[in-house]
Amino acid sequence: MRVKPSLLKGIVVIIGYLAVVFAVWGATGMKYDEVGDSVENVRKAVTLAMALGAIYLVIVTSVLGWWKPALREPRRAHHRWMWIIPVFLVLGVLGNLASTKWGEVDQVGTYVFWLALGCVGVGFNEELLTRGLLLVGARGTLHEGWVWFTTAFTFGLIHVPNLFFGEAAKDVGQQVLLAFGVGTAYYVTRRITGALVVTMVLHGAWDFSTFIQAHSVDGLADKPVALGGVLSAPIVVIALIAVWRLHHDDGDVVEPGADQLAAFDGPAPEASAA
Repeated sequence: MRVKPSLLKGIVVIIGYLAVVFAVWGATGMKYDEVGDSVENVRKAVTLAMALGAIYLVIVTSVLGWWKPALREPRRAHHRWMWIIPVFLVLGVLGNLASTKWGEVDQVGTYVFWLALGCVGVGFNEELLTRGLLLVGARGTLHEGWVWFTTAFTFGLIHVPNLFFGEAAKDVGQQVLLAFGVGTAYYVTRRITGALVVTMVLHGAWDFSTFIQAHSVDGLADKPVALGGVLSAPIVVIALIAVWRLHHDDGDVVEPGADQLAAFDGPAPEASAA
């Protein structure tokens, strides 16, 4: 690591990222509820904003020297039953795609291309930002229970600026709560898989499936239920139970304030397989 991790540094990185992304929205005059209205809106509000955000994060991560601890978990948790969380996430994605009214999407091929490209950016950016860089920074300052809470809570808070782009306060509140819960599921997934790239893929796929499903049924009188929405509640409940188990049984992944790269240098004890 070139720069010693701390929670404050992680928060500064997040503020910089939000400035980049929402500067794009401000410059293009984008409103939150208009993001998915057309191919052009998706290209500007999702794909372009995420591309610039990704460039920012790649530069920042390289300058900090945090790539290794951001992308890899120093000690995987081996609780087999927790794999139900990523399995449910995959089922939610498939369910959303199955209930999408593809014929209702204008320029469906072009629309899907730009949305998919943008959601790849969403998965990469938001995971590297929260369960990557912020997690590394938090582990430099806090014990693991607070690391989980900080990353999940911040993941919810980064959706609050949507208020300034026309999203209703009630909807923002629901989005923050859901993001906290799903963020907990992504945290557990990182801990059990040992690789941030898994959460990046799941995150991008989940956002793509929920966005395209919602866009395809917008305005329809008879809207099909999205399976992802049905599974959200059990995913969050199981994830919260898993977090309690991880922190009750396994404690800290790395010593708070220590150089996290040291955790990769030698053998580390692994969590129980219960």
